[in-house]
Amino acid sequence: MSKAFTLIELLVVIAIISIIAAFMMPNFIGVQDRAKEAGVKAVMHSIQLAIEAYNMENEAYPMGNNISLKELIDNYLSQGGYVSSVPKNPFTGKEYTEGDKAGKIVYIYDDSNGSYKLIGYKRNGFSKLLELSNM
Repeated sequence: MSKAFTLIELLVVIAIISIIAAFMMPNFIGVQDRAKEAGVKAVMHSIQLAIEAYNMENEAYPMGNNISLKELIDNYLSQGGYVSSVPKNPFTGKEYTEGDKAGKIVYIYDDSNGSYKLIGYKRNGFSKLLELSNM
């Protein structure tokens, strides 16, 4: 009597592992996206604090409509030392750029009432993840 596995037994085990993996993979990808979205939210909160610090010193919010995070930092927040560098986009692992789609963050200032919005987007670049404002 042999103590080895038969080919049928090995194929059954491989089939079971494949079925389990097929069910687990979407959950794993969803967990990764939620973690990256949490990273975008953390960046947004840090930038909101920098915007409020900028306002306290300059008695005005940065002017701009639909400007990217990189532009906001380069033109306003880095000059006063409110932000030392452009943060990394959790979806790309690189510094935020003007062309980012996944995880992009946009700043909108409304001159009529002196309010701003900081809008963060999900992986697809269209669905809002979070909207922060001073109102």
